[in-house]
Amino acid sequence: MFSALVIAVGVVLVRGDDTVIRPPAPSPSATGETTTREDQASELLARLEDGLGEGDRRAVLGLAASAPSARRSLQAIYGNVQTLDIEDLSLRYVDEVGGKLTDADRRTLGRRAWVGEVELSWRLGRYDKGRNEMEVAFTFVDTGDGVAFGSAGGPYDHGAPLWLLDDLALRASGRTLVMAADPGDLEKYSALAVRAVTDVNKVLPSWRDDLVVEVPGSQPQMERVLDAKPSTYGSIAAVTSTVDGSARESAPAHIVVNPVVFGRLGADGAQIVMSHEATHVATDAAISSMPIWLLEGFADYVALAHVDLPVSVTASQILSDVRRKGAPTTLPGAEEFDPANQLLGASYESAWLACRLLGERYGERKLIAFYEAVDDGMSVDEAFPRLLGTSEREFTREWRAYLEELAS
Repeated sequence: MFSALVIAVGVVLVRGDDTVIRPPAPSPSATGETTTREDQASELLARLEDGLGEGDRRAVLGLAASAPSARRSLQAIYGNVQTLDIEDLSLRYVDEVGGKLTDADRRTLGRRAWVGEVELSWRLGRYDKGRNEMEVAFTFVDTGDGVAFGSAGGPYDHGAPLWLLDDLALRASGRTLVMAADPGDLEKYSALAVRAVTDVNKVLPSWRDDLVVEVPGSQPQMERVLDAKPSTYGSIAAVTSTVDGSARESAPAHIVVNPVVFGRLGADGAQIVMSHEATHVATDAAISSMPIWLLEGFADYVALAHVDLPVSVTASQILSDVRRKGAPTTLPGAEEFDPANQLLGASYESAWLACRLLGERYGERKLIAFYEAVDDGMSVDEAFPRLLGTSEREFTREWRAYLEELAS
């Protein structure tokens, strides 16, 4: 997963304009051995790791470069590590990241700054059962006497955890934790998260884990947290993902909110989205490979199970489509759930109605058993006849008729 560190000594590069670029010369250590800036960056990270782990604020802030932004960044990181009770923190220098600094970092940190790739691992003490592992970008500054911290989590083709990017406000309530870039968001999202836990437990009473909700300050910051390309989630209100983006079974999963889209939702819509995402957390959907219509449809089934809204409201888009051009011929797949799909809302609604139909035809307990069997690896081709006494083809026919009946 991680590339080996390769140090080239005595290399001279000549650009097309004949400008000669020489890497900074290694400096001798007190013992006479050559110390590279990579070695110095590794030493800085070890001191940062120790300072954060020991709660030594002065030691942590003493690692900052002279730029005020570097000290502010370390202040935020220190505060987040302490208030989030981050444990098992590890920082390891991997390699230098090719390419230039951003103009902003060059102006702030100077010409002697560079970008390094850092292997980061950690967990939230109470809330994460497993460790999170990811590579993040740090900027370092060659001071002449050593290396200082410049920034962490910058825009260098790497994701980064929210606690590394912003000074966060926190609210813990029962089984929920909300971390938000804007303190004004805490009360709203905490109430939604607490209600979401209740909603999920009404359908899945055996789920007893905690729920973590991350609320970045902007959509670009959300996409940094998810290591996504710009505008990927322009139409998505929230996403459930493993924190480090991996598919490891032990990887913790959090809800990450898009504050721009989520902020436009009404009270009912906001709660439905939060309860939908909480269902994903409860069922480990972030690492599931089941058909997406079942994955998303079941999450909406749980979120809407105890909501007093007519189907004409909760499925308005798909029913409108059915009236115009008839029912879809197949259950929605990956293409229909592409965030760029202009009919994305109708895809979610059609998947929900498929699971609603399963619940009505066979009962909620059989729907849950069907979902869990497919989640455990049974194919839908096998699960339909074995658990429900039908076939996917026959169910699809019934689902199409169901849509047409609701749309009439």
